[in-house]
Amino acid sequence: MTTSTGANVEQLIDEVTRIPVQPGAAMRLMRMLDDPRASAESLGKVIESDASLSARLIQLANTSYYGLNAPVSSAWRAVTVVGLATLRSVVATAILDIGTAEGLSVPDGFWTHSMATAAASGLLAPRMGVDPGEAFSAGLLHDVGTALVFRRARDRYDETIVRANEVPLLVAEREVLGVDHTELGARAVGALGFGSEAIDAIAAHHNTGPLPAFAACLRAADALAAMVLEETVAEAERDLDEALIAVNVAEHERQPLYQRVCELVDDLESLLGGS
Repeated sequence: MTTSTGANVEQLIDEVTRIPVQPGAAMRLMRMLDDPRASAESLGKVIESDASLSARLIQLANTSYYGLNAPVSSAWRAVTVVGLATLRSVVATAILDIGTAEGLSVPDGFWTHSMATAAASGLLAPRMGVDPGEAFSAGLLHDVGTALVFRRARDRYDETIVRANEVPLLVAEREVLGVDHTELGARAVGALGFGSEAIDAIAAHHNTGPLPAFAACLRAADALAAMVLEETVAEAERDLDEALIAVNVAEHERQPLYQRVCELVDDLESLLGGS
């Protein structure tokens, strides 16, 4: 088993979370999202210069998650529907090379779980006074650290998965990588300009005990997604009862919530890979 320490850990973190320097619509959009003067119309024009990004965003806006009475057909209108936080998360997947472009890959089940977590996080957010768009965005990217290790350090990823057959996943990651996917994900989204609450929530989504509202929402959404998708997760790592109680979900509310997340996953999972 490979163990990373000291400078090797920092080198690995830098390699895994680096932001590619590349031209194109995604990088231009990320810069525009930091400009308060940017309008939905100006963002839409840039989005429309990238056919894949435009189609993905319009498809997302037209899912049942947003409950529109009539479909949207333009990128600028899609921006007004999904919001800037979700737009940033979609753009981030393109910049980090974990979107749907042909030949790019993520671990099996990655996008299904990410979409389930995003949907659940958006549904739970109002209970905690968290913005649903911000919550959806964080849910979409909460495991981005895992995808980046898979894409950029595949040998280490494979070694981690083998080790995770014997110890909890986060322990396996720390033993093999010297860092776990929550920290890697937080580093990556931080470099892309996400807000501090979203960064902290991604870093803490496997933590137990009392958490700030945003982090509690994301932890519960992650747990709910695992349950809905019938994933095998160690009870110590993801206590569904504790997580749902922390976000004020009563026992009688669970089944309708599970059902709604299932419905949304069926609609959402194909958007960013569906694998």
